[in-house]
Amino acid sequence: MAKNTVTVEIKKIPVEVEIPELGYVEIADLATQVEAEMKRLQEEDGVIDTLRQALTVALLFAAKAYIKQLADGGKQKEDTVRIDHLISQLKGTLEN
Repeated sequence: MAKNTVTVEIKKIPVEVEIPELGYVEIADLATQVEAEMKRLQEEDGVIDTLRQALTVALLFAAKAYIKQLADGGKQKEDTVRIDHLISQLKGTLEN
């Protein structure tokens, strides 16, 4: 199976990325978001070191993903409770 490696540029640095679940457009969009956040750090916080910018942005995106995962887990738990409730109601209806 051939690798699906995509090359994007962030802060004029070419970065080769392979994410099987995403295509070029999605990866390029993520690279644009990373670069925009790095630019914001430089302008608003005065962070000039690109490594520090990259690490800060990586942590920010990881935190957002973690928070979304927690929220999705909570939603899944709510859905499970609802489904269990519906199942018990159906069983009660069938028994009567």
